[in-house]
Amino acid sequence: MRLGIILAGFLAISTPAMAQSIGLLIGNEDYQSIRDVRRADNVVRPARRLGRIGFETVSRRDASFEDIQWALSEFGQMVEQSDTVAIVLAGRFVHSATETYFLPVEAQPGSLVTLPGRSLPMSTVLAWLASKPGQSVLVLATERGTSEPGAFLTDGIGEFAVPEGVTVLVGNPRSAVRFLEDVLPRRGRPFVGASRQVGLTVRGNDDPTAVLLPDARTQRPRSAEQRHADIRHWRAASNANTVEAYETYIESNPQGEFVRMAENRIQALNDTPEARAERAEQALDLSRNARRDIQRDLTLLNYNTRGIDGIFGRGTRGAIRAWQRDQRLTETGYLDRDQITELDDQAEARARELEAEAERRRQELLAADLDYWDQTGRNGDEAGLRAYLEKYPDGEFSEIAEDRLASIEENKRNQATRFDRRLWRSAREVNSIAGYDEYLRRMPDGAFRAEAVARIEALEEERENSAENQQAIRAEQALSLSPRTRQIVEARLNGLGLKPGPVDGVFDDDTRRAIRRYQSARNMRETGYLSEAVVVQLLADSVRQIFR
Repeated sequence: MRLGIILAGFLAISTPAMAQSIGLLIGNEDYQSIRDVRRADNVVRPARRLGRIGFETVSRRDASFEDIQWALSEFGQMVEQSDTVAIVLAGRFVHSATETYFLPVEAQPGSLVTLPGRSLPMSTVLAWLASKPGQSVLVLATERGTSEPGAFLTDGIGEFAVPEGVTVLVGNPRSAVRFLEDVLPRRGRPFVGASRQVGLTVRGNDDPTAVLLPDARTQRPRSAEQRHADIRHWRAASNANTVEAYETYIESNPQGEFVRMAENRIQALNDTPEARAERAEQALDLSRNARRDIQRDLTLLNYNTRGIDGIFGRGTRGAIRAWQRDQRLTETGYLDRDQITELDDQAEARARELEAEAERRRQELLAADLDYWDQTGRNGDEAGLRAYLEKYPDGEFSEIAEDRLASIEENKRNQATRFDRRLWRSAREVNSIAGYDEYLRRMPDGAFRAEAVARIEALEEERENSAENQQAIRAEQALSLSPRTRQIVEARLNGLGLKPGPVDGVFDDDTRRAIRRYQSARNMRETGYLSEAVVVQLLADSVRQIFR
């Protein structure tokens, strides 16, 4: 469905009883393939407040192209019946020599040929606004990017023709939010100069006397029927006595007699410890990375956040409340600056404790490993080497034992009969329990008997652990580790003396063995694969720097 078709169709629709003032708010912060735009989704936040003054809005946060289409469809049905129109787009833009495009969150660098069919052109937006000269405004908010958008395209908001009577305001997301919260709601006041004061530049209609929303005192007096309806709505809200009920009253009766009273009651209901804590956390304006660090701290302290994704959902709020309860703090589920600092300090101390505990366990395991090596493998006989590897497959001397066994097998191969060698080669090629059993059946005293028995035991263990291994593999894949993160993991393992092999971001057999050694020293399940808990502990010394 093309955006131009949507525009043409809905400009022709006549719908009764629409709001006199309407707005379209789209804030795209988290892009999938190009650089994010910090705080872009905050432009959606004032939607409820605008509703209280009779400004009906259609809003979308982190919108895909399909989301944008549906928002335009809904918004387009209200344009013709409205007096004042405001459109706010915050996110990534690219432009050609003649057109500027607003990008959905799934946008990828591409060519000028394919871009119009998967983005929102400003010409489409301006066609709506041109139908309301003097009463329409377009706000475009972004920040400097570093991506290469494609041939004949440039990052950012380009120059374009602005229709007569339309005002275009350009700035960053913070300025756009200030416009929506401090400039647009002020009825009867000129908005162009005020827009410049909050950091927006002005294009098109820059009449310093222009007013978007008329003074409420100039509106027509209400009929007796309207006043009685207002009273009924207020009584219903007052009986419910909830924030939602009062907000519904204000949205339904933006010019009602009891709006101020409803706002006062909302403020009183919001003046709770939880509401105050929520506002305090919001004031910190935590970035997504800072939220991830908090989730890592909580996880390190054994509070389950149900994921480390930078999104504070039910799991994270529950983990915060549990931590606050253990600290004898008010259980709000929200954090202030002092609590975040304390949480960070506790996680850092816990990381040191875990490191010390792991080192003690490693030394104990190493001593037992060395003692058993002295008893079994040090003499170099096959039975002793196999006994050592059976007990310590990832032990300190496992590489030595494997090399010596390989040498022993090579000697056997050279000394074995041609028939024995042929049967063993066939078994190795099949590499199955049945294949090795067949070798033992035909050569019960063959030169490779011990090796066949050992391989059967290894395959049986692998089969028993198959489901767990697959689960561990999926858990690591879900982490979506970048090559750089993999290198950091290998460097950390190398620094701990666990011999992960080359620090190249490739998890080979040496890396898997090093991970198993790390897990063994920390009493974790020895899978050789990374989980969220393993990464949190392994990189604990580099993930908790929020307010330092």
